[in-house]
Amino acid sequence: MASWRHFRRGLCTFYDSQSGRHVTIPTTFQCHLSLRAVAKDRTPSALRHVIKGGSPARGLASVMQAFAEDESGVSAAADDGHSEVCAMVSNRAQGVATLEAARGLNLRTRAVLLHQDHDPHNVSLFAAEMADAGAETILLSASASLDQDQLREIAEAACEVDLVGMPMHARLGLWVANSPNADPLRLVRFAHTELGLLHFAACLAGVQAPRPSELLKAVGVRAADASFGPIFLAEHVPDAA
Repeated sequence: MASWRHFRRGLCTFYDSQSGRHVTIPTTFQCHLSLRAVAKDRTPSALRHVIKGGSPARGLASVMQAFAEDESGVSAAADDGHSEVCAMVSNRAQGVATLEAARGLNLRTRAVLLHQDHDPHNVSLFAAEMADAGAETILLSASASLDQDQLREIAEAACEVDLVGMPMHARLGLWVANSPNADPLRLVRFAHTELGLLHFAACLAGVQAPRPSELLKAVGVRAADASFGPIFLAEHVPDAA
């Protein structure tokens, strides 16, 4: 049983009787910026634009710097001083081990589910296990050409899962890969406006996903709600001479 109250724009808090604690969830579009395709020597320059006062620039929910495929990757992220890590998950056992290692080190976690067969039942079980292992955000890796009806079935099946704490609809999202044959932003718009998914990955270099400015504009985020100036400057960093 849950009781809800709004306390800040774009966020909502509720009391979850199963866990016995208050849970804060997002209610608006969440852009998670990946720096994975940015050269290490250019990362500091990019961070100067997208991190302001110790927090992501307005319009960005997170800036993902640390990625891990296993427990050793989690340990490396912690040793480098990161407070959060994104688990790149290929199978359930590997994902659970990676996420539990992060939880043991008090790192906030996101999970990207790779190589999915897009069977709604399988994806919902996979996502539920990652949530139980501690993933606050779960991004389904998807091709830009993924059929919209198929995505609807996947999202509906996943969001029917009952979780302790943050519900699945507040965790679930997409990492849509760029494609020469399909527009990734079309799938993003559908997923957000029609299915109500909140979390989406952006790639600063525009290689592994759309750039953040493209993502934000595609779903109608207003200039007042995003620091487009610094974001535009950051987008030039990966290709700077």
